[in-house]
Amino acid sequence: MSTTRSKDYSHKHIRVGIELKILLSLLVISILVLSGSQAFGQQLSMGDAPQEVVKVTIDETGTAHVTHVVNSTVANLKPIQVDTVSGNMDNLTVTDSSGNPVEYGKIQKIPLSIIINASQRNETLIKYDLVNVVTNTDGVWKWNYYEPLDTQYTAFHFPQGVDTVWANERPVYLGNLGLGQHGNGFKLQYIINEPVNIQTVQLAGKNVAVGVRTVSGLGDYAFDQSLLSYSFNVDKVVPITVIMPQDLLSSPYSVTVNGHPTLHQEFHYNATHVWIGFEPAKNGTVQITGGVGGQGQQTGTLPSSSSSATIGGGPVPTSSSDNTSTYLLIGGIIAAGIAGIIIVKKTRSKTVTKS
Repeated sequence: MSTTRSKDYSHKHIRVGIELKILLSLLVISILVLSGSQAFGQQLSMGDAPQEVVKVTIDETGTAHVTHVVNSTVANLKPIQVDTVSGNMDNLTVTDSSGNPVEYGKIQKIPLSIIINASQRNETLIKYDLVNVVTNTDGVWKWNYYEPLDTQYTAFHFPQGVDTVWANERPVYLGNLGLGQHGNGFKLQYIINEPVNIQTVQLAGKNVAVGVRTVSGLGDYAFDQSLLSYSFNVDKVVPITVIMPQDLLSSPYSVTVNGHPTLHQEFHYNATHVWIGFEPAKNGTVQITGGVGGQGQQTGTLPSSSSSATIGGGPVPTSSSDNTSTYLLIGGIIAAGIAGIIIVKKTRSKTVTKS
């Protein structure tokens, strides 16, 4: 009798174990059958890395409208995991290139990850808004942008009135182009409709105008021909661009703030002027020293928009969804590693339609 009871107990125990395993298997399967409303797996990582390009359009309020263009046509058995950009996310949609909804799941971590079902073999568009992710301080819009690690590059588009941005405190002249970033991330700054202050000095009996682009207040200014120097006062620690007539001072230039050397960059030229960009560590007196006017050489002109660029010895990746873009390389240090900044063609728009 005891032997029979023991066998019955053993069989019952085995049956319960099998039922638990089946239940667990069903739970796992239910997780992998992804839907738009599911959220699962605190700090969970699963799925293959995507082949993607990120597009970011920033509007006038500092909200970034983000699109991940994911190429999921490569055959694989696992789902695809797409890490999003950190921020206050709103209006998340996941569709194919025709706008049809695509089943997906979420991994609730920071940043949020989107899991695309392995059966999705076409181009997938993940769209969302990062509300007020770019903040305004004293007229300067700022964003510490961290690119998802599996992203080929990020293409930025800015509000109307932005023709220069600052990447890791380095100025990049855009003109009517956009900015492409390749690397781990960078500190982005820009000013919408940046004011140009005109300061007029005398040279050989003629008036010469020096332009100073900044949201800082400006104080006294002076040109000392004997010292080949131009100076002025600033009251804020913000980006500054001096549009220097080459007839007044020629390159090479040195820049000091309160007598201390300051990193600067000559980043844009035309036939008569050079743009000198820097961000002082303190307010005070800025002094720019150069050579005899009219003797500067335009050695740092930007390449034309038809030029190609390479990063790290390889070609700049192109996106099938943005094949009209032109890429120009502006070397720079991005975050902890050496990467590059690219300029990409863009279309300016005052309004952004959410989708």
